[in-house]
Amino acid sequence: MVFKSISIKKNNYEYPLNLRGTAERNTERILSYKAAAGALALLLLLLGGAALQGGTALSGGTAGPVVVCYYGAPEPSAARALRPADIHPHLCTHINVAFAQIRDKQIHLEDYQRRVIADVVKLKQSNPNLKVLLSVGGAGAHAGFSEMVFNHTCRKTFIKSVKYTLRNLSLDGIDLDWEFPAVEYRRGQGKRERQHFSQLLREIRKEYERERRDYLLTVATAAPQIIVDAAYDVDQLNLYVDYVNLMTYDFHAFSPLTPLTGLNAPLFARASEQLYWATLNIDYTVQMYQSKGLDPRKIVVGIPTYGHTFTLVNSENTKVGSPALSFGSLGELGFVNYPDVCEYINKFKNDSTVKVEKDAKVPYFYRHSEWVSYDDPESVVEKAKYIRSNNLRGAMIYSLNADDYDGVCRGLTGMGKFPLAQSVKNALDGT
Repeated sequence: MVFKSISIKKNNYEYPLNLRGTAERNTERILSYKAAAGALALLLLLLGGAALQGGTALSGGTAGPVVVCYYGAPEPSAARALRPADIHPHLCTHINVAFAQIRDKQIHLEDYQRRVIADVVKLKQSNPNLKVLLSVGGAGAHAGFSEMVFNHTCRKTFIKSVKYTLRNLSLDGIDLDWEFPAVEYRRGQGKRERQHFSQLLREIRKEYERERRDYLLTVATAAPQIIVDAAYDVDQLNLYVDYVNLMTYDFHAFSPLTPLTGLNAPLFARASEQLYWATLNIDYTVQMYQSKGLDPRKIVVGIPTYGHTFTLVNSENTKVGSPALSFGSLGELGFVNYPDVCEYINKFKNDSTVKVEKDAKVPYFYRHSEWVSYDDPESVVEKAKYIRSNNLRGAMIYSLNADDYDGVCRGLTGMGKFPLAQSVKNALDGT
């Protein structure tokens, strides 16, 4: 496989989108890169496609599988929420508590977030090897990053707040989730955000070294190549971060620009997919990052515990890629947590149809006009096997909040709590 750089001008359940901001901001994030990606896809199709050119993938072993779990700090008023005490201390190797924001070029946390972090850190009493990181950013946080990286003085202010936060909250590192550098050109400096982000990573790493601290530095990065080409100097990521959490999900979600059913996190391209559409999968993303210089031992593959819903135009046309009117009724704004999927399938098992896309190795189901792409224990195990066979660093679970932490899927999966995260861990451990 070869690659070519793509240039652009620039209810009571917790939903995974709420961890990255409000539901509206999450949808806004998907729409923003759907706009760029959709325009590119149309151009490629009109031109008959373009050869994807580039380098060859790297190879290498792994220092051992990691299971990085994002955990959204629940607000105290949440009627139904995953609390730190309900997380098994050995389920994950790393927990990224999400999300801190950037205000006045410094890390900002609400009081309740600080309390949640303290409770997560207590899990280390039962598992001293557990690493707890603070994730900064998420959807809708672009402006805070953009202002903070603008010059050395601004970055220095941020790094000072990083050190203060890690020290005072007894954390093991920082995870930066900027969505996305150099993609929103609201001001002239936007053109240099990619360079500034690389400088920030270098300066954080050098500060760690200067103080002789073994804090972790990780990033969460986009999967679509059109964003990767614009946003990141991948060779610089490789130099300065401990590992990269690839956000290999949201490949397909309903939007006015893409009113078609699609798979949230396909492992491989479907046989019928060509050109740009054949790039929207985990395998292509992993190989593309390696071709840009990212060591496979620093690649952590994102695995979602949520799905995407669609409303079919024609309830008789149920295949992948069928025309869709809007989000589905299940979940919120097209996002649905795994336990909600289980409850829906159990409730309507007599007239719901579950299928597995054999090439992409992920399931989907439909009932009347409702169409849902999701992951189940079998599909996440396929992803974990892929990670092992390609000697990658590990898996990233997004998120614990959207997994079945109450055990409502037991009848469907035959497993206990956290069936998706536990399946990934077991497969990576070879158990």
